[in-house]
Amino acid sequence: MGERYFAWDEISEGLILFSAAKAEEEQAKRRRKRTAAVPTSEIYSPHAYLILCYREMLNDNEKIRFRKNYLRKVMPDEPDIIILQDIKDLVLFLLVTSVSPQFINFFHLPVVDQFLRALIIYFQRFVQIWEDLGHERAATMRKAPNPLARGHRSRYADEMHTLRCVLGREYADLLLGCRDGPRYHHMITNSKRTATQSQGEKDLRIYEALISVAHRVVWIALQRKHFTLIELELHRLLRTEAYNTAQRQSSSRLIQDMLEDDIRILHGPKTTLKTRKLLRNSPLPHELIYGDCDYRLLSLGIADIDIHHPKIAYLRNALLVDEEKLSQLEIKVGILGHNRSDYDIMLMPHEPEELMEPTETALLEKKSLEIRKSIFVTKILEQEEIESLPEIMDEFPVKEIQEVNEKYDKIREKARIKWILREIRRRERKATDTYSIATTLD
Repeated sequence: MGERYFAWDEISEGLILFSAAKAEEEQAKRRRKRTAAVPTSEIYSPHAYLILCYREMLNDNEKIRFRKNYLRKVMPDEPDIIILQDIKDLVLFLLVTSVSPQFINFFHLPVVDQFLRALIIYFQRFVQIWEDLGHERAATMRKAPNPLARGHRSRYADEMHTLRCVLGREYADLLLGCRDGPRYHHMITNSKRTATQSQGEKDLRIYEALISVAHRVVWIALQRKHFTLIELELHRLLRTEAYNTAQRQSSSRLIQDMLEDDIRILHGPKTTLKTRKLLRNSPLPHELIYGDCDYRLLSLGIADIDIHHPKIAYLRNALLVDEEKLSQLEIKVGILGHNRSDYDIMLMPHEPEELMEPTETALLEKKSLEIRKSIFVTKILEQEEIESLPEIMDEFPVKEIQEVNEKYDKIREKARIKWILREIRRRERKATDTYSIATTLD
């Protein structure tokens, strides 16, 4: 109990009993109100920018604004198809959280486009194999499996290893600052000089945002299917299982509930100790360093090699060829190369007309034909017959490929300028903590 005393009140013209404890409580309430009224931008939270938020849908006004200001304009003599930049534009427009201009510049590098395309190719096959393994598991629950009829499982594992090698090469190019990105290396300062220690804040701003945005790009490219599965695998590849934040946040059992043999097909053999969490490579660089990767896969788009093997030719075309040629080569890379008229402004396919549902027998026959079909059997650019390439070459070619695509460079540059101007306008409207700004600018 606090000290009590009487005082004369001029308004009521009488004595009022006051309490010191009550006065202190009122002062504490006023202090709490003042604390709650502090603007968010003045609170020191340097890593709040790592949480990126997205819109799921757009209203009519936002769709009009996106079509007017950010949608890629197509000339009458150009094919009206979906390219990777269209998906990137949509993801950046759906992004509610402000990102740094440095990330916008990084996100529009050609090496990042190639990495995103490799991600789409990888997850397209990853999802297909994951679905096939699920169907097989459901079928074997009703009857005993035949161990002699599982040759396609080894082919699945080989295909996933091949795609991880290609994706790991692209990811290593980003980390090492190859080709277009030396200034974004973690040991390079803003003045393009080598630093004495790693620029951790710089890496956080670039790669944490890249993981989040790349997840959305792949998800939209695969027609918005398997959102959680793509996020779990992407975080596993780039963060390792110990730092898979997507797994902890979602608590999903999509992978854990699978058989160990099925997980080994999707993820490859485990060669690292589970007890070691620091000073270790993530799965993609680990596969690149310690795995048995074909040198022709690692030289795609870099060295000029005469390719005749169907698998290497398929991956070269899927990774490097223009989107408008994908349909001619009968190569599927998500929705890339599809007609934009078949999709709305959100890149969602228009609802098709109602068709008759196929019978169960027809579905089983179709499944039996497709389940063992390899993705590498396809039409090859400028090649009529498939020839075998010797495993060992007498002399490795050192001639570097000089590919200049002025058309896509102009599209990428125009989009980069538009999104940087948008982020500048965002910063003018919204106050930002000075610590974040200081670590953002080039």
